Amino acid sequence: MSTPFTDLVGCRLPLQLAAMGGVGTTDLAAAVAEAGGLGMVRDRAFIPREGVCGTNFLIPFVPPHDQVAQVAAEAGIVEFFYGDPDASLVDVVHAEDALAGWQVGSADEARAAADSGCDYVVAQGTEAGGHVRGTQHLDEVLSEVLEAVDVPVVAAGGVASAERFADVMRRGADAVRVGTRFLACHESGAHPQYVAALVAAQSGDETVLTEWFGDGWENAPHRVLKHALEAAEQSGWRKPNPPTLETERDPSDMAMYAGSAVGEITRVEPAAAAVADLLRLL
Repeated sequence: MSTPFTDLVGCRLPLQLAAMGGVGTTDLAAAVAEAGGLGMVRDRAFIPREGVCGTNFLIPFVPPHDQVAQVAAEAGIVEFFYGDPDASLVDVVHAEDALAGWQVGSADEARAAADSGCDYVVAQGTEAGGHVRGTQHLDEVLSEVLEAVDVPVVAAGGVASAERFADVMRRGADAVRVGTRFLACHESGAHPQYVAALVAAQSGDETVLTEWFGDGWENAPHRVLKHALEAAEQSGWRKPNPPTLETERDPSDMAMYAGSAVGEITRVEPAAAAVADLLRLL
């Protein structure tokens, strides 16, 4: 299943795991990579040795350049998100013979990322779970980004079924980035109540874009399960951390990030099974 993206990064399948802080474990990244996709971990988390895996930095919390360089030398693929494309960061990554990617929310931001030297871009639609950069639905932003840049384009946001995966690929994406569905996998680090809530959700109507969970990261919209937001508004809990396996408090009012395709998630399964199902129509 060769595409410009798979040829670039060296994975077998045009699927990228979303890097998800706390809940996106090294085991999950390794499982996705072993199944043929591109595994991703957040920041300076341990990078699996098997398969093709990269790492992700959030620009509001990006460390000094020397630390980015250390991670780039180990990871080989470094992606940035939630900040204006920065050529100096791309140069740091390239100096370590690593690939640089940028997740964007608009064609203008994609163009700036390509002009900064990025090897690929991720076009994110507002359907995405977690923090959302732009204001357009995926089909719209993907079309505009494909017109704007010549580097490989990964589509992200609201993809949790084989049908939607195939549709996005037909629209010209070189790969698809998936997050929420992998939270309901055995290798996920999500709290059991969080996983149960994802499986129980019937549709995207049970998610909402909000800025409520902004303690330490203000003015950054994010999509979460609506009932978690309602509980947080009652309790006053505003921290952006999702409930993980290590969470000791009641997780019901914590940031349960979820994309608009959450209704497609009906079971807990191994990550390899999710990969196989997502690509079964290609």
